[in-house]
Amino acid sequence: MKKTIVLAALGMTASAVTAFGQGSVIFSSYAANNTLGAYTYLIGSTTAIPDGFHADLYDAVGTVSDPVNTALGSSVTAIPVGLTDLGVLGVTYTGGFFNDPNPVTTATSGVITFEVVAFNGSTYANSTIRGRSGSFTMNSLAASPSPLNGLGDNGQPFPTMYVASVPEPTTLALAGLGGLASLVALRRKQA
Repeated sequence: MKKTIVLAALGMTASAVTAFGQGSVIFSSYAANNTLGAYTYLIGSTTAIPDGFHADLYDAVGTVSDPVNTALGSSVTAIPVGLTDLGVLGVTYTGGFFNDPNPVTTATSGVITFEVVAFNGSTYANSTIRGRSGSFTMNSLAASPSPLNGLGDNGQPFPTMYVASVPEPTTLALAGLGGLASLVALRRKQA
């Protein structure tokens, strides 16, 4: 009985390890979508993101829904939810595209969800201008070290991205106080 339990546990561990082996993806918006590319723009325009902005990649095994509503600046600048930051460093934008010469390692089998972020500071969280792609899924990737897949090559396309200014917390607080003062004034006027 004990031998059967141990063998079953070992079998489950081996299948989990092989199910999520390492693969790699080409981290490039220029080569994305089967070399059709994907631009990043300043929100509300067709002006490409300025040179020198940084790009980073988030991922999750399976399907994660984290959409972006480009009509809402707060949605564009939000922190990705349900995905892990892969910590890709030193990738910068030139001419509206980013292009990392090194493949990024991730899982290989099953559906993988990605999200790309763009930012002007040292990290996404502390940047004054930032944006994200929203989640998109890809089918299993080629095993490392052969990076045969670009972002959006075999699944949902890597979408066009937008960046926007992140409002300062004091601006939001003042807006809230102004709204509250308006409500109090309106209530007094009605009484």
